[in-house]
Amino acid sequence: MKYALEQRLRLIDFLLHHYGSVARVELMDYFGIEQATATRDLLAYRELAPNNAVLNQSTKRYIKAENFKRVWE
Repeated sequence: MKYALEQRLRLIDFLLHHYGSVARVELMDYFGIEQATATRDLLAYRELAPNNAVLNQSTKRYIKAENFKRVWE
């Protein structure tokens, strides 16, 4: 896994754990990445930890699942 991708996935994990949700815009603002890259990162996180987040269709935010387990401590 490339370092930059790992850092973005770590941020997703952190935001879900501490704040309970994450959206593309947060990744875009923090890392200065494009919308498509943020979307791919969220999908990559879901592949890495499929039971950690659920997409809320109305808000377009990923919400922390009840059985959430940190990937990175």
